[in-house]
This record gives sequence, C-alpha cells and structure tokens, in this order.
Amino acid sequence: MKKFSSVPSSQQGVALIVVLLFLILITLAGAIAVKNSTTDLKLATSEQADTLMLNTADNTNKSIEQVINIDQTDSKAVVQKSIALSSAGMFGYFMNLGAEDNRGDQIVFCYRPRDAYFFQMNEATVIDPSGGSKLVTGASNSGGFCRVSNVSDFSNARNNVMTQVAVTRPSSDMIASEPFEYVPTQRTITTSNVTSTSPNFRVFSTSFLPGMTQASEKEILECLKKPNQNAADYGYAEKDKDGNDVTKYYDQTLTQCLASKGIPAKTLVEDVKLDNLLTSEKCLDYGKGSSSNKISAACQKLLNISASGAPK
Repeated sequence: MKKFSSVPSSQQGVALIVVLLFLILITLAGAIAVKNSTTDLKLATSEQADTLMLNTADNTNKSIEQVINIDQTDSKAVVQKSIALSSAGMFGYFMNLGAEDNRGDQIVFCYRPRDAYFFQMNEATVIDPSGGSKLVTGASNSGGFCRVSNVSDFSNARNNVMTQVAVTRPSSDMIASEPFEYVPTQRTITTSNVTSTSPNFRVFSTSFLPGMTQASEKEILECLKKPNQNAADYGYAEKDKDGNDVTKYYDQTLTQCLASKGIPAKTLVEDVKLDNLLTSEKCLDYGKGSSSNKISAACQKLLNISASGAPK
C-alpha cells in the first residue's frame, strides 16, 4: 500500500504570507534607494551650479582687475586700460573733474569674455541712485542688461551662465576713512589732477543660470534692473492713476528678485581701490662731467627731448 503525505492548508497560508512580506520589504528597499539616489543627484546638481556661478563671478572680478594691472608691452591691454580710465570708461567716468555729482551712479554692463573687448560705454547703462537711467545704449536699447536671447551675452561657450556687472563709486558718506587716507605718498593734492588721490570703487558681479527656470526673458530683465543692495533706498518714477509722476521704492534687490523667480544666482561684492603708483626714472648721472653722458632713452621718450636735453 502506498503512503501519501500532504502539507496542511494552514501552513501553506503562512508560507504565502511570509513570501509576500519579503516582496514588500524588497520593494520598499528599492523605493528608498531610488529616492536617495534622486536626492543625491539634486544635491550634486545644486552644488555644481553654485560652484559654476561662484567661479564665473570671481573670474569676472579678476578680469576687471587685470584690465588695470596690465602688461605694458601688450598693446591691446594698454588700449583697454586707457578706455577704462577715460571719461567714457567704467572707472574714468567717476574720476572726471567735478564728477562729485555722479557718486552713487552705477555703470551696468553684461560681462562678455568672448568678445574682442572687455568694456564699451555704448553697450552699458548708467543708472543714478533714484533709479533713473542717464544713459541707455546698445542693440535695441538693451543697454548693459544681459539678454537671454543674445548668445554672446553668456559668459561661457556652453551658454548656461550669465554675469551682469555694476561698478559704482560710493559717496563719501558711505565710506568711513581717515583724513588723506587715500592720498598716495609724495603726491600733491590738486583739484585739476584727478589722479592725486586713490579713489574707491564697489563692484557687483552677479552670475545666474537662466536655463534653470521657467521665467520669461522679460521677467528676468525686470530683475536685472533692480538695485544690487539696499533696495528700499532706491526709487523709480512711475505714473499714478491720475497720470501724475510719483516716486516709488523697490522692495527687492536683484538677487532677491531672481530667487523669487526660481533662478539660481550668486553676487560677489568687492570694494577696490585704484592706486596711482609712483615710479622714478634715472635720466642722467650728475657730476661726472663727461660729454658722453647722455639722457636715458626712457626719459627722452617721457619728456620728448633729445639725448642732449634739447626739446624735439
């Protein structure tokens, strides 16, 4: 006689429940792993974006510094420096005789490192402390504000980051300093010589990623026109319901506005001093009494004289 064995139905049910529990645990573990991976990816992307904006803003400030601290043998760099220090330059604008009235103005321009030049006033905007524009130039009157639709306005070849720069010379009441603190040694102070002091400037470099938002170009442009700091101190003209001119004040800074639109942005603020370095040139060795002792070539060029000292 054959014998048959069978498993009770209650044990089969227990085994099924155990298997289902294991399946549920495996599914939960997989879901948690995917969620953690997604979070890590977002954190990594945020960190990369922050690093990109910081480096771009810092490189912008370094480029501004290099415009002044140039190699005198580089003819193109000499031209760029002369433009920056001229009356139509980012620094020279604030150094003209009688230029006290423009203290607090901001020269705004879009940083375009891929262009052949660093700065041109005809592609900038001059904004006064009241929020009004003294100068608006550039293509389609875009002025110095970066435009998402302009490929050349991006700071790199990947076209993912832009940098807008604002240069200002703070008014004297905004800078705490000692008397004659910014006057170089061995220099006489004169009202006709704008280089008799070492002026201070404040540079704002704001880098942002327009591709990481759904905001329109118009919305981004509205943010870029806002003040860089102390928004409530800056006013702008507007018409009331009766058509009368009224002054209103901003409620956001540039970076706060970009943040409200979900646009990643970072602003570096630097206070810089334009030093006038004094150098000496030995033109002639006095007391030697030699007829062959001639004025050095450097002094001949500087004073526009011949080797014997005669005017050219």
